[in-house]
Amino acid sequence: DSAQALALLKRFGSVTVLNGHIHQTMQKVEGNVRFHTSFSTAFPQPAPGTAPSPGPMKVEAARLRSVLGLDSVTFVPGAHTLAIVDSTLDGDAVAAGAMMAGMNHDSMAAKRRAPLGKLPANMVGIDNFAFAPRTLTVRAGTTVTWLNRDDVPHLIISSTGKFANSKVLDTDQQHAATFDTPGEYPYFCSLHPKMVGKVVVR
Repeated sequence: DSAQALALLKRFGSVTVLNGHIHQTMQKVEGNVRFHTSFSTAFPQPAPGTAPSPGPMKVEAARLRSVLGLDSVTFVPGAHTLAIVDSTLDGDAVAAGAMMAGMNHDSMAAKRRAPLGKLPANMVGIDNFAFAPRTLTVRAGTTVTWLNRDDVPHLIISSTGKFANSKVLDTDQQHAATFDTPGEYPYFCSLHPKMVGKVVVR
């Protein structure tokens, strides 16, 4: 309830709310509260407000495994946020992210085939649940920028606490950090901890 949420906010600084039995997928952030609806609910509606009617949605047999799925929830010590990853029964985690954004499976498949494209120097792209390049080598004093090209939020966390963590990055949002000291700076996405990367400063 609201009292428990307030107590958690005071203790940890952020709260993740898992919505149950809502037959549509959504993921949003309001202040320090993250709302996540399970992708595994049966016959999910498209994004909120886009369904033709509030009634049940018919799904073709060929698409059924792409709209039902499983959730995995991981707590990363020190991050104080839950890492929630949706995976459809056909094993496609990217399609799960697309359904949250109200895209259909076919359009997401086209997005997966589209290349990220050439990025400016010293920029790391976030696309299809991966950092590109995974390892970026720069000179001391360089400012590195991360650009989220995915349709789901990501949150960049320094594994060693040696550079400022990002806020939750929605689509097309950026985060920048300047690296003055030579060394290696590993990082990961706290919302999807399998996503890892590294900045190497010469």
